[in-house]
Amino acid sequence: MATESISAPRADMTAAEFRRALAQVSDWVAGYREHVSKLPVLAQVRPGQVEALLPAAPPARGEPIEQWLADLDRLILPGVTHWNHPGFLGYFAVTGSAPGILGELASAALNVNGMLWQTSPALTELERVVLRWYATSLGLPAEWFGMIADTASTSTLVALTAAREATGLGIREEGLCGKPPLTVYLSEEAHSSVDKAALVLGVGRQNIRRIAADDRYRMRLDALEAAIRKDRAEGRHPFAVVATVGTTAATAVDPVAAIADVCERERLWLHVDAAYAGSAAIAPEFRWALDGCERADSLVVNPHKWLFTQIDCSALYTRHPEKFRAAFSLVRSTSAPMPATW
Repeated sequence: MATESISAPRADMTAAEFRRALAQVSDWVAGYREHVSKLPVLAQVRPGQVEALLPAAPPARGEPIEQWLADLDRLILPGVTHWNHPGFLGYFAVTGSAPGILGELASAALNVNGMLWQTSPALTELERVVLRWYATSLGLPAEWFGMIADTASTSTLVALTAAREATGLGIREEGLCGKPPLTVYLSEEAHSSVDKAALVLGVGRQNIRRIAADDRYRMRLDALEAAIRKDRAEGRHPFAVVATVGTTAATAVDPVAAIADVCERERLWLHVDAAYAGSAAIAPEFRWALDGCERADSLVVNPHKWLFTQIDCSALYTRHPEKFRAAFSLVRSTSAPMPATW
């Protein structure tokens, strides 16, 4: 590796230009945070209005930072729904914070890829440590393996892929053809991302079982057990149950411990979607929300809800990392010679 310093290409900013621009952007960010409460929560535009104000073709040359910021104020801000507004009450709580912004800045400057330990040892080991802290704070087993994804939708897809591999049906190698239909079970109150994950995995809508909820919007155990029995009798292959801790519509918490009993008896993978309410368990008085979750095979919880973390940050945990490796690992064959240019 060469030791001489390499200057940035002229297409980038000089160090002096970058420092000046960074100061201007920092002032804009600080001003936005200071005054966001005075802005309307909802975007004040009609469909297509922002697009119509933007050039149809890319610019032939760059523009000064002053123009960036002017365009940001004039063109973009009117079309922003302000999720960091203190009056934003839609979807779920988002608590992006000043420390989070600073962390995002440092991360963007480092611009590393953590796909392997070697590509960024510090990133890999920091992720492991912080996720261990997070699990411990939630009252979950510290030895669980954790990984960061962008959203709970991705985390659930990855977890159900591992669950499909755990069936032993050889689907990774042979595909679904000739296999018994797989069935997955979730509350009628569960998030649509679970259905979408099942669709991506080839389960098919006809094999997604939306289980009835009780008067507290929780999955009914009797309905779950009846659905599993029926599917087995008809030649289907139940493979996973998704329990929810904090449904989107009502923040209901499924009876995870009782569902875990069913999963252990029926030999089904239990995935817990705790994206919405799981972080509440950091407070001792809300630890009950994760009762039974230590028995799950996988669990997702979102720091970008409640924990002053910028979107997107989803934490996926499992007590079966070997199942995830079996589902996803691809090791290049060593029989072919390595290209000389590598």
